[in-house]
Order: sequence, then C-alpha cells, then structure tokens
Amino acid sequence: MVEGPPLSIVELLSAIPEASIDLHGLSARQAEQRVIGFVEGRARSSPGAVVEIVTGKGTRSAGRAVLPRLVRELLDGTLAPIVAEWSGTEGGSRV
Repeated sequence: MVEGPPLSIVELLSAIPEASIDLHGLSARQAEQRVIGFVEGRARSSPGAVVEIVTGKGTRSAGRAVLPRLVRELLDGTLAPIVAEWSGTEGGSRV
C-alpha cells in the first residue's frame, strides 16, 4: 500500500504479510469485490503494510486460471493509485 518509498521486489517478497485474503472457491465477480474491499480497507487502516492475496493456481478451472489474471488486472488498473508495488507469485500476490 502507498506510504513512503516503495519496497523492492526482494523486500516485498521477504516481508511477512500483515494480512491476507484467500480467494479459493470464489467466482471472478465475488473475488473482484473482495479484493477491492480488502486492499482499499487495508490501505486506509494500515498504509504501507504488506498484504497477501491468495488466488491458487487455478487447477480446478475449466480453462485458464481466472483469478490470478483478475488480481493482476485489478492491481495494475483500479487499485494502482493505492498500491505502491506488487509482485505475483505462483498462487498469489504480495502487495
């Protein structure tokens, strides 16, 4: 979340997340609403904190994994003004 200079990718990935949200089993619509609410809420209550968004690998999806792509699009789009840095890992993202 935005506060102070952004962390490097190494710092971001090695930081212990202050909070996390698990999107397993959610539809894309449900996940989008929850991610936006989660990131906006954490940005207000703990600016500068590292959080984790767990998407899973999409192994139960009928086609390509939907949630990892959705989270990337949100972090680069709608949520970009309040996200200082983020990095996607297999099955999740650190913000």
